[in-house]
Amino acid sequence: MEGLKGLLRHVPAYVLLQRVVGADKLRYRCIDEVKAGETVLDIGCGPAYYFPRLPQPLKYHGFDTDAPYIDWATQHFGGENASFHCGIFDEAAARSLPQIDVVLLLGLLHHLSDEQCTDLLNLAASVLSPGGRVVSVDTCFEPSQGRISRWMSENDRGEYVRDPAGFEKLALQSFGQVEGEVINDVTHIPASYWMMRMTAPSSL
Repeated sequence: MEGLKGLLRHVPAYVLLQRVVGADKLRYRCIDEVKAGETVLDIGCGPAYYFPRLPQPLKYHGFDTDAPYIDWATQHFGGENASFHCGIFDEAAARSLPQIDVVLLLGLLHHLSDEQCTDLLNLAASVLSPGGRVVSVDTCFEPSQGRISRWMSENDRGEYVRDPAGFEKLALQSFGQVEGEVINDVTHIPASYWMMRMTAPSSL
């Protein structure tokens, strides 16, 4: 396992694995939610290999705790309209940003406890511009998934894989409107994911 983690810190190997399993297509589905001219906050961006797929022009702020990923993203995509930050997205980081039109949480919430999810979603809600939205996608359990898909969910590296109702319950603590859908037709290996669009932040 440690050998695999070491390999995945090598960005080309990480990107190749994403493409082999089809996880890149899952992220592309999510970033279709972004429109040209918007300001985007991507929490847990990794190397942000999908950045060239985002509609231009836009303003982009990426956060991740993995320094090699951030260094790679900065080298390849950093510039006047794209900044990458190594560290946890916290209240100080939130205060440093302009208002955000879209917050991306791609494959993040199922790694966080309920309390951590609530704190993060509240923070994401606090930086949104009027009419802004949060888009998330996570491995999930859902009734229609087959045995391979369920095995994938059970053995995901995330310790907090939930069913759609569990994710939605957390989102509704921070947002007045939550729309969700199961995605199970994009990866090459059978797997189920829950994608949410969260709008109308609750009073914090």
